[in-house]
Amino acid sequence: MTAQMTPRERVITALAHQEPDQVPIALGGGPYGLVDDLYFKMLDLLQLGDPVPPFRTGHNISYMDDRLLEKLQIDTRYVWPGLSPSSPVPSPDNPDKIVDGFGQPWVRAVPYYYADRGILVDSTDINDIDSLVKWPDTSDPKWTKGVRERAQALREGTDYFVIARMVTSYGPFQMACSLRGTEQFMIDMTENPDYAMHLLERITDTIVGLLRGYLEAGGAYFDMIELPGDDYAGNTNLVMSPRMFRRFIRPQLERIVGTIKTFNPNIKVMLHSDGAIEKLLPDLIEIGVDVVHPLEPLPAMDLDAIKEKYGSQISFLGGIDISHAMPGTKDMVIEEVKTRIRQLAPGGGYILAPANHLQADVPPENVVTLYETARQVGRYPIQIG
Repeated sequence: MTAQMTPRERVITALAHQEPDQVPIALGGGPYGLVDDLYFKMLDLLQLGDPVPPFRTGHNISYMDDRLLEKLQIDTRYVWPGLSPSSPVPSPDNPDKIVDGFGQPWVRAVPYYYADRGILVDSTDINDIDSLVKWPDTSDPKWTKGVRERAQALREGTDYFVIARMVTSYGPFQMACSLRGTEQFMIDMTENPDYAMHLLERITDTIVGLLRGYLEAGGAYFDMIELPGDDYAGNTNLVMSPRMFRRFIRPQLERIVGTIKTFNPNIKVMLHSDGAIEKLLPDLIEIGVDVVHPLEPLPAMDLDAIKEKYGSQISFLGGIDISHAMPGTKDMVIEEVKTRIRQLAPGGGYILAPANHLQADVPPENVVTLYETARQVGRYPIQIG
């Protein structure tokens, strides 16, 4: 039996594709946190008192509470940007209008916020990309306020694995779909490729600029950084061909990953992309993505086969079904944890976490069961049949 490790040692060992003392566990990253309603229930269940101040506004995942992570014995801790241009806020000219830092209007459909009609939907001129979108000044210090202090305190004062949350909520593809409209942008990639590429490159310029400031502020203390979430697949297949991905999206990801690896090649890079993305894993491995989330447990995703084929080349974070198991019975949660550990943990390369944000329909007791079970059955060598 492996000697007990610190949380940071545990995660680093797993990401080196070696077996630590036990399967690392995570909660609270950009795509795998708690919606606010569930967070409040967790406070009551665990008797943690009043909520901490929200770390952001305009979202329904608003709280980063180290007390909760400590209670659940989570191995990871998080740094977040001072502000993000993808966060919607009331317009100074009209409090009833919600806009983000790109000038894109949003609407609230409880409990989430959604992009309203894209500001480039009616555009016919490529120059509109530069004139109609309010491209943020990425050098503004407001984006990194508090980052260095939080990152340094975590790295020097704790034994946790330090993860920097994403600088924007959405990556180049999803942000282009918000600004242009998904249907129109998909058409653009075929019929108006110059427009599509220029829009993707301008979005990537912003992400890279924000990342540089983020890294300068706290990169000396980051163990891993999350790329902005970008969904390239549905529940059964990709939403674009691999050829289209390689033409339009991969160059943007290469720039973003390259920015991080140039600053420090030892910082791990995580990409969140929902759905059946198996066909893109070779590309993600080639461009330097170290960890993929969520490895969603879908019928179209054979997790055993994916682990067998790619498990020595890339690590997986997530896997825990949030749609059926987590809102279900305690026994369903226990069985889910056992299944994912059996499939994904052997040989290392796995951090157990929800496959997306845990929703308000999840009983708070099930969250406790999730992590208690992971600690109980996740000891190496894995003994689950």
